Amino acid sequence: MNIAVLFAGGVGSRMKAGTVPKQFLEIHGKPVIVHTLELFEHHPEIDAIAVAILPSARAELEKLIRRFDIEKVRWVVDGGATGQESRHNALKAVAADCPEDSVVLVHDGVRPLINDEIISQNIDLVKREGNAITCSKVTETIVESHEHILTDVIPRDHLYAAQAPQSFKLGEILDLYDRAVSEGENDSIDSCSLMHRYGKVIHRITGPKSNIKITTADDLYIARTYFSIIENQQLYGMPGGE
Repeated sequence: MNIAVLFAGGVGSRMKAGTVPKQFLEIHGKPVIVHTLELFEHHPEIDAIAVAILPSARAELEKLIRRFDIEKVRWVVDGGATGQESRHNALKAVAADCPEDSVVLVHDGVRPLINDEIISQNIDLVKREGNAITCSKVTETIVESHEHILTDVIPRDHLYAAQAPQSFKLGEILDLYDRAVSEGENDSIDSCSLMHRYGKVIHRITGPKSNIKITTADDLYIARTYFSIIENQQLYGMPGGE
């Protein structure tokens, strides 16, 4: 099985959007989380979807799933106090029903601009090599700074920004989450970081720079622009971009 595991537990504290969690903010008439869900809903290789969501937002999510006819959502689980705990909860729910060799694509609910090709590449690379981390090439000059003083300029030839999906065999990634909790690690940045911490060989897929995570108001404005480009391309054949 190929299963999308979406983390949609954020409250949008950096968005400054009033009381609306960032995953429910709308772009082109649909909440961000719906755009993300539909990517996996319509992909022919995805068999099921799990979503970790704040308990206070669960009813709203379930309403949207019904309204937009999202049929592949099989698990809706309560998110935890951290992103790690939320992802762990979702993985445990999936593991209760699915074989450990299932492919899981761990993805942010507020990262709605991936495409079918990236999803397929993740699934294929996991089946061939055991894991797949979607990344984008770093194009800016990267510096290290302490107290407003630049202390180092880091060559960017081999630098990538890890994004999502981050994809794995279910049994292996769940074992690492279990191990992290047993060792007192409860707030890892992402699944890629756990794989690196435990010395696993990690495999990269290069994705588009448009694969942004909507965290701030600026991100929301940029995402709306990308959606407009995609819409124009579909309607009028205008060229898109990364």
